[in-house]
Amino acid sequence: MTMPYQYPYAVFTGAYGDTTTGGWYEARAEVSNGYVTLWVASGGGWAQQFSVPAQQVTVKSAAQRITLVVQGRSYPILAKPAAVGRAIAYGAASTYAEAFDRPVFEAGVDVGRGVNQAAAGAAFSSQGGPEFIAAARASGAQVSRLGYGAIAAIGCGGGALVVIVVVFVTVMTFSLR
Repeated sequence: MTMPYQYPYAVFTGAYGDTTTGGWYEARAEVSNGYVTLWVASGGGWAQQFSVPAQQVTVKSAAQRITLVVQGRSYPILAKPAAVGRAIAYGAASTYAEAFDRPVFEAGVDVGRGVNQAAAGAAFSSQGGPEFIAAARASGAQVSRLGYGAIAAIGCGGGALVVIVVVFVTVMTFSLR
């Protein structure tokens, strides 16, 4: 006798970013019995945003974020939303350090950025991100993942491209004289 198919089960917890209010609300995305369900906390308790067959959901993930796309509407969920504010603050601090030639301060900012990114990645893992993505894929959802490694590679590649373009323009400028 064969066993019936067991659908995968996984939960990702984080904060839902509501674009209409600009607020962050505690959220729970769940893959269960071939369905993807999103629950969002509100003043009156937990409200179900949707529950649809996994085949009707697109799961996009980058770094610490999972975005569920259902019927053309996006539902972004961050594992650690405070990391976004800290990243913006580190960007401003880096600009200050460069503008006022403070290399020691800039090195500290870079360390802070790294710690912030590592904490966000750890939160993504501990709150069920990888398991949720795998379960959604196994249940039939369309899934795409862009992790920290790919993001770093894109950043380094972009930086290298800028250097190559600057060198090329400089050589062309001097060769025209």
